[in-house]
Amino acid sequence: MKIQSCLLFLSCVFFCSTTFGQINQEIQTTDAEEQYPYVLPIWGQKVQERGMADQLQLPFGVNINYVNAFVELDVTEFEMMINGHDLSGIINTETLNFKEVSATTNGVNVRADAWVLPFMNIYALFSSVKGGTNVSLQPAWTNEVGEVVLQLPEFSSNVDFDAIAYGLGTTLIFGWDNYFSSVDMNYSATNTEILKDNIGYLTLSGRLGHRFGLSKTKKDFFVAPYLGVMYRDFVGARGSNGSIRMDEVFPDLETTFNEKANEKIAENQAVIDNPSTSIAERVKLEAQNQAIETIQTRINDSGAFSAEIDYFIRKDLIQTVTFQFGFNLQINKSWMLRGEYGVADSQRFLMTGLQYRFGVKKKTIK
Repeated sequence: MKIQSCLLFLSCVFFCSTTFGQINQEIQTTDAEEQYPYVLPIWGQKVQERGMADQLQLPFGVNINYVNAFVELDVTEFEMMINGHDLSGIINTETLNFKEVSATTNGVNVRADAWVLPFMNIYALFSSVKGGTNVSLQPAWTNEVGEVVLQLPEFSSNVDFDAIAYGLGTTLIFGWDNYFSSVDMNYSATNTEILKDNIGYLTLSGRLGHRFGLSKTKKDFFVAPYLGVMYRDFVGARGSNGSIRMDEVFPDLETTFNEKANEKIAENQAVIDNPSTSIAERVKLEAQNQAIETIQTRINDSGAFSAEIDYFIRKDLIQTVTFQFGFNLQINKSWMLRGEYGVADSQRFLMTGLQYRFGVKKKTIK
């Protein structure tokens, strides 16, 4: 849930383009004689000697962002244990028949960063979010030949959660004239009360944009729109273990399940009792009723509808790549605004934020 843009890249575009021979250098003698004042980035003095230190951002920064995200998921594995009873044989991804699984999150993302090299930034992330998971399913059970013997109506449930995420990342930049490009990578771990294990998340992205000056007298006042592509996915997606009460998730499931099972048994029995029903059909329906009664008895006796459920679930993103559109609006060396929107068929992402930058000066030896 933590997307990084090329916000920090703009100040170094002229240095990087010089390094790769794509713009002409104009070395100022006065600048070359001065000392670069800050402890970072490494090689900051070399940038100073090339007369381009004014193109660097201040080396340290703090970002505060608001993030809203929506993703659709695919449940590929599901196992359930209730009061020591393993129900994975009758309650699994096939019998639950998930129709839709999606998650929405809203929260604050805080990032602290430093330019270690003129073209390389490293940062740490911390996020606090509130979210909800929406699940829609239509459970159905079949016999040994694949015929549906019991199917419940489609229903849905929403589970709210709080989550904390933290991670590390790095950004590499390259620039020429007023154009810039970037590659970003970060890893984060998310902890939530409904899952026992942390969830690992990897984000890779690339962006390309252009800087436009907004004032002839204030060269640090500019806007930089950009386009990009982002890849996001779970890391080590072996699944997660969790614990929750079934009646908290589906409060009407017990009544619905037993009503539907009893209705189906009664319908079958009415056909069985009809004198015109063939012997083969009666045998088939009697076998169906026996299968339904077995399922109903096992689930009711397990206490599934009120007990604490230990479960294993594996969820995968339906789509891992999104297209990104964004901008950075730098007011001065210390303050910058940002905005970014990502979109795909099964994902949406919105982020807005404010950045503050500062420098730590070198100690002067007298």
